[in-house]
Amino acid sequence: MNYRGWMFIGLSKDYAAGRVAERTLMNEKCIVFRSNSGTLNVLEAHCSHFGVNMATGRVVKDCLQCPMHGRLFRGDGRGANPTHRPIRSYPVAERRGIAYAWFDHEGVEPSWDAPEFLSDDEPDILWRHSRMLSIHHPSVPVDNSVDPRHFEFTHSMFGKCIEEGTFESDGHRGLATMATELVPPLSYVSGDRASVVTHFDGPLNTHLTSNIKGRSSVLCNFVTIIEGKKCLLTQVGIGRRSYNPLRLFEDAVGYAASWNATREDAAVWNDRKPQEPDNYPHQTDASLTQFREWFETFAYSPSQVLPVREEPVVIGAG
Repeated sequence: MNYRGWMFIGLSKDYAAGRVAERTLMNEKCIVFRSNSGTLNVLEAHCSHFGVNMATGRVVKDCLQCPMHGRLFRGDGRGANPTHRPIRSYPVAERRGIAYAWFDHEGVEPSWDAPEFLSDDEPDILWRHSRMLSIHHPSVPVDNSVDPRHFEFTHSMFGKCIEEGTFESDGHRGLATMATELVPPLSYVSGDRASVVTHFDGPLNTHLTSNIKGRSSVLCNFVTIIEGKKCLLTQVGIGRRSYNPLRLFEDAVGYAASWNATREDAAVWNDRKPQEPDNYPHQTDASLTQFREWFETFAYSPSQVLPVREEPVVIGAG
């Protein structure tokens, strides 16, 4: 099963001009390349001539060149020679250093804009780490944004649940809220209470804001579906860059806590048996059900015929 919407494919700086990268994205083999003029493109991996994989091809001006016979494909999937059969291309967006591609089984154009998680108040990407997960369902890495009891049992530093999680949705957007009581040693420096608000932009991208002792921090979670039950969870810390030693220390602690949280999560997420909650009824179960039902509205089965867009679509850079 695949999921319609924008999916994180990396930071813009991951893709240098003139370089070719083979990626498996949303269960499909793709070629990601940045043209010499600076445009980021995503194409299906195989040439329309002999069907060879173009991972060892090269960038020629604004085209990808097949390594077998030199056939050239523009970023919209069409051949530089108009008589050549085109290949599938994917809409691409770059938002303040974060790159996305749009996936849809019928090649339908994007029905909403790519996420914009960086604002003028929070302009910088401070750190990033990724962890590969083998899980029963792509919703697993993000559905705990709705359930504070997850922190209570898996991340004991966050103490106990003091408010039930809630979830509400409006089209491709969702909003989850929860709160926990912190315990030592975290409470010594951060106070007793942590409230967390998670903004979903499509099923695979979240912007999470935590408020601890009047200070807010921002964390982005991106789920990249690799193939089947394999997903790459990427967490990105957002904030203003500072040379203040205290702020640098807080950023380092945020990175360490995030890295450790995904390490703890991986052990209980991976290969979990999919089932309904059993004999533990509470309000959070209802919010999780609402979240998962919303998540599934984006599901689709891959088409056997790869469609070709009529015109190239590149949504805002910079």
